[in-house]
Amino acid sequence: MINRHISMAALLAVFCIALTAHAAEKPAAANDACAFPTAPLATQEETAWRIFVAMNCKASSGALTWETWTTQACLNNPSDCKGFGRFHQSQLRNGSGSDDPKRTQGCSPMTVSGDKHLLDPFVPTNLSTKPVFCEEVTVNQPEMDYARPKGLLSANGQTDYLFSQKGTITFPTKAIEVKVDWVPASSFTNAKFDCTKRNGQIYLEEIEGVCYAMASVHISSKLYPNWLWATFEPQYAITNPNRCNLALYNACYDPWGSDPAESDGRNTNTTPALQALFTDAGTALDPAFQNYRLTGTQTEFNQPETSNAMLGNSFTEFNAQVKPQEASCITCHAYAQRDANGNTPGGGAPKGDAKIGTPSILTGHKSLDFSWFLGFGVPTQACQDINAGPIFSNNDAKTKCPAVCAVALRTWKGQWTTTEPGVQSVCGCCL
Repeated sequence: MINRHISMAALLAVFCIALTAHAAEKPAAANDACAFPTAPLATQEETAWRIFVAMNCKASSGALTWETWTTQACLNNPSDCKGFGRFHQSQLRNGSGSDDPKRTQGCSPMTVSGDKHLLDPFVPTNLSTKPVFCEEVTVNQPEMDYARPKGLLSANGQTDYLFSQKGTITFPTKAIEVKVDWVPASSFTNAKFDCTKRNGQIYLEEIEGVCYAMASVHISSKLYPNWLWATFEPQYAITNPNRCNLALYNACYDPWGSDPAESDGRNTNTTPALQALFTDAGTALDPAFQNYRLTGTQTEFNQPETSNAMLGNSFTEFNAQVKPQEASCITCHAYAQRDANGNTPGGGAPKGDAKIGTPSILTGHKSLDFSWFLGFGVPTQACQDINAGPIFSNNDAKTKCPAVCAVALRTWKGQWTTTEPGVQSVCGCCL
């Protein structure tokens, strides 16, 4: 992984406990707009928008609903749950590296001129000297409830399930994965984000003492057999100057929510149907989300037909250094597979294989049901030793270890070991 990071204040150790406690939290406003659809609606675009609004409705704690779900980094690295922040580097950018999204390594550098990925013509002119963007991935409770009992929350468990038990991974229709990219004002020469004031153009949130802007949102929903892939960006040129740029990835196409339906980057109005959805959400939805637009959707490999099966987010894919005309959410995720040795292709199409449209067949691999969360977001082993301070007896362990494991979203199986007498012991914590 690229070891660059911004300085961020440490988060309280209870962060991951809060995630677990709020996993089933209901939105603050009990209305249809804040409820997730349980079946596909009339169009893919309407389905995508209803998920987008529901996930961004505020929970009773004040957090956005998706922020109360299980975070990928905390799951993979239990030490991250103890005093480090929410963000980790872009796994798409680091896809050929290790499957290890540690938040201790901070954020990722943004794509700048000279990165040699054919992206120079699209590099924004307002970037600062060392611009960064920060990523977090969360999954909802139905996805966790499916994965945990099958042992899918570790790479070894997935390999055993797929090859020894001859299982097939098929997530339930309620499963949702969310990837959000944030960016601080310090990444630009002309940005001033003030989280104390409402911003009608882009959603702002203070995280660990810094005001960040939400520059992109990726949604994956299992309501469709091949999942629904939807990506959103704000109509905000400071952070998203390449939005809907056909020369980069694709123009925007949204016949349900955008007027006009197609855009090459120019701002569009909302349709009456989308505006009614915003109105129904009321105060549970920050007004800034009304300025976000759907770039496009996919449920089949030949979609969107308007862009010859290309779909990419001009912020997420661009800063992950995906080359022009090579972005397709559904095709990339189709390569989320493991072989009998536990290896994955590394975050997308292997060299020489299809990046757009129908994916190539990988010999000896089995599907993770399009989920790079399973490919990147889980540890190799289901059980890990976590520091607990001094433990002096079995009774003492019974008091301390359950809480130590719970912070890391794990359970204690009764094992503990002293590593430094009177100073440090570890609890065996398992997913």
